[in-house]
Amino acid sequence: MSLKGSKFAGLGGTVAVLTAMLTIFLASVPVVQAQDGQDPVTRGCNQDSETLTRTSGGNYTTRRQERREIIVELRKSENCKANWVKADVPVNTVLYLKNEQGRTYNEYKTEIDGWSYGDMMNYRQKFRACARFSDGKEVCTSLV
Repeated sequence: MSLKGSKFAGLGGTVAVLTAMLTIFLASVPVVQAQDGQDPVTRGCNQDSETLTRTSGGNYTTRRQERREIIVELRKSENCKANWVKADVPVNTVLYLKNEQGRTYNEYKTEIDGWSYGDMMNYRQKFRACARFSDGKEVCTSLV
């Protein structure tokens, strides 16, 4: 079907201009929102990550009867503009980020004894990295 001679004939150029404008607009929209809830390793965000703060929460015994130190870290990727929790904790510990108001984000229940990490959250606000153990004990880093 041809648009020549119809009342829609002039729309071809208009559609092309609008498409170009939309493409330029979408290219300028930051995509960091896409990091919320994403896996830092799968997204490659662990490549440039750093530890902002860390704390110790005592010790635990693994299922293999190994004694380990509980360590909770707040991690950051500048490239991904995101934070996440990385922790050496027992299996079934819940890792999460907590903001200044106490709201929690991206809870993840660990599946192993040892180092685990939670999903990312864009760093639009300050966070603590936290771990909540099966007995209800909570260990959190300082707010960064």
